[in-house]
Amino acid sequence: MPQPSVHQLYRRLETVGKGAYGSVHKGVEIQTGNVVALKIINLDTEDDDVGDIQREVALLTQLRDAPNVTQYYGCFLDGPRVWIIMEYAQGGSVRTLMKASKDGVIEEKYAAVITREVLLGLSYLHKSAIIHRDLKAANILVTAAGKVMICDFGVSALLVTASSKRNTLVGTPHWMAPEVAHASAYDTKADIWSLGIMIYEMIKGSAPNSHVVDQAKLLQMLPRMKPPRLIEGEGSKELREFVSLCLRESPADRLTADELSKTKWIKSVAKTPLTILKDLIIRYEAWTKSGGTRASMADPLPWEEEEREYVCLVFRKRIIINCPVAR
Repeated sequence: MPQPSVHQLYRRLETVGKGAYGSVHKGVEIQTGNVVALKIINLDTEDDDVGDIQREVALLTQLRDAPNVTQYYGCFLDGPRVWIIMEYAQGGSVRTLMKASKDGVIEEKYAAVITREVLLGLSYLHKSAIIHRDLKAANILVTAAGKVMICDFGVSALLVTASSKRNTLVGTPHWMAPEVAHASAYDTKADIWSLGIMIYEMIKGSAPNSHVVDQAKLLQMLPRMKPPRLIEGEGSKELREFVSLCLRESPADRLTADELSKTKWIKSVAKTPLTILKDLIIRYEAWTKSGGTRASMADPLPWEEEEREYVCLVFRKRIIINCPVAR
């Protein structure tokens, strides 16, 4: 008996995002009515890399039981397209939710809860010898219930052992650890640096050095620059200390995800329920209904547009530096 096609199982609704590999749509499972996310990748292009897609699907399959990671439901081939069926996050990304706040930032009480949940996901990933390699507010989703999920594992690396290292240039430059930008050997501590930059992004509204549009220039600058810091008045002392623990020049000096979970800043929200994050979704929905009056925040910043094109080039053309092993 032939297997049903993806079109018999799922109905595609509106487009919710586009990336280097294809598009993401809101969808519904026809039999149950459950809402899902449909990541549709077109293989019929010059730059397609079936191997990358196979690795992403294999990694998602391995992460089915991971906490705070987007759940993977299945994969279908539809002519020249691959449909990856995943958990849908009604609230959208943290980056999207930032648009609706007064100054384009996430208040500390919310940022702490988001970080607490991201650390749970990172702890699982790192113990499974997986580096995410592209941690940022745009890759953290929030569901309607306030659940926080790490998404976009298209460039994640599976290490051979927990002590293995990589030296592949992948990631988004503004969030990239110095050792990654320098094409040095790196491990899961690269994600800890990106976590620190992500928190900086939530508190300040953008990543450090957002004025630098030239991505190649930024990659040259990163290994020589001092780690970014939040100054007095930019969040609590505990928050500033937490960020400094993430943004240490030497990867060996950065704390692990488990160690960061025991810091004062994270302990301060240990009992805060996830439902607090519904406030962000309610605010964003009210903002969109009002027309999103702060258009400047709704649109990407100039450097973000440039970055998106650059990252697309890096991922699609597979710029690899000193990497004898395929991703």
